[in-house]
Amino acid sequence: MPDPSPSSPARSDLSWFARRRLAATDATARRTHDELVARGLDAATSRGTSAVTLLAVLVLVAAVAAVLLLALATVTPKGMWGWVGVAAGWALVAALAPRPVRVHDATELDPAHFPATHRLVRDLASAVGAPPPATVHVDTDFGAGVVSTGWAQRPALVVGLPLWTCLTDEERIALLCHELGHLRSRDTGHAALVGHAHGLLERLATLLTPLPRDAVSDLEDARLGVGRSNAVVNGVGRAVLTVVSLPTLLLLLAFERGAARDSQVREYAADLRAAEVAGTPAMLRLLLTTTGISGLHTLAGAAARRREDPFDALAQVRDRVALTAGQVARARTRAREEDLRWDASHPRDDLRIGVLQAHPTTADAPGLEARHALVGAADAELAGLRPLLTRRFRDDLLESWL
Repeated sequence: MPDPSPSSPARSDLSWFARRRLAATDATARRTHDELVARGLDAATSRGTSAVTLLAVLVLVAAVAAVLLLALATVTPKGMWGWVGVAAGWALVAALAPRPVRVHDATELDPAHFPATHRLVRDLASAVGAPPPATVHVDTDFGAGVVSTGWAQRPALVVGLPLWTCLTDEERIALLCHELGHLRSRDTGHAALVGHAHGLLERLATLLTPLPRDAVSDLEDARLGVGRSNAVVNGVGRAVLTVVSLPTLLLLLAFERGAARDSQVREYAADLRAAEVAGTPAMLRLLLTTTGISGLHTLAGAAARRREDPFDALAQVRDRVALTAGQVARARTRAREEDLRWDASHPRDDLRIGVLQAHPTTADAPGLEARHALVGAADAELAGLRPLLTRRFRDDLLESWL
């Protein structure tokens, strides 16, 4: 059945740039959705990968060339203003330079102490045709993901214990398979290259973008009654910075438009590969669970305020009854109307549901049963972390209520 409302609802609270970024993502996600609905994983070849990679390389090469020119200027004879320019240049380099990604505020799981968890991850990585991650971590977020860490780009899997706690065994398998699917064909290696270039452009745009019209300045001298004068000066400053920042913003927007199809293809493909292992019903149930993350956060927060264990409250969610076909259809409509998605880089949840429903798969029963045993053993290990993470989790929840 065709989607009667292919576009996300208008977001008047977003900036000009954010609206166009979201529009580009949605337009690409919709086109990719239609291709995948028609042809499945055969359509999951990203035509834009080479172009985006080339653009990322050009951005990074230009940055390196600029640094080399600055180094040459540093060692050549110059006057006082030359030294001022060089000092300003190196300050700019320090602000814009790429940083290696680190996993923060997460507990790394030692294979010696969490053998079942690592065995589960290795088994599922093999099932989706991906290499296992170098490290596995657990944190107190309602999320999960794989990232390339350090200058060596070692892949790390991070799983939020709150999300893990409220999922069924089938959903846990689907979640891990989706994230591990990003390691197939070294998705994160390509993402790291593109990410470094994108981060460089984004930091440069942030440096040049003017403050909002109503921004408060610490430079205002209320004793002189120059509030109106400051408003005029602020307006002139914003106008100048708008002109200066426009080329960088347009380049960043063009870069993101080029990378949009590549990222959307990878998300849809990860969903389909996870469904091949866990089954389409499990992947659909996972998507519907994550659609209600805000409700789960409220449930855990309420338990924390009552001085109860928030993990115990989330564990009760596992016993909920699976949604009927009618409830799934209504959830898909809600996702479309309310623009529900995992984050701004993901397709809307209704589009992801549509691709999965167009290509239903059934998990191998004996293999799934064996993986249930692995999930049970891993869950027993991870449950031992709850006493260590409960206080941090409760503090995070209570802070979000304030």
